[in-house]
Amino acid sequence: VLADRGVCCIDEFDKMSCDQAALLEAMEQQSISVAKAGIVCTLSARTAILAAANPIGGHYNRNKTILENLNMKAPLLSRFDLVFILVDKPNGGHDDAIADYVVEMHL
Repeated sequence: VLADRGVCCIDEFDKMSCDQAALLEAMEQQSISVAKAGIVCTLSARTAILAAANPIGGHYNRNKTILENLNMKAPLLSRFDLVFILVDKPNGGHDDAIADYVVEMHL
């Protein structure tokens, strides 16, 4: 609701399993229903959502679907217009060179 007419950025999206139903409502209906003390209120939630998630176990398994890798329901994933998959190909020498460069730049 705070991001109404703005952008809502969510990191660690895979860790929000209990809140995904509420997020689906916001993405489909562009509103959030809140019930407190016997009062039901509908609030506008017209927002763009940018979310980042990690695959189960920390490594993307190319033999599984996106849904299986992220442990996410199809209706929720289908609400995103763009989905990008970033896969890290481990390379010890290259990773060490990047780490050395980053440390060197901050000393």
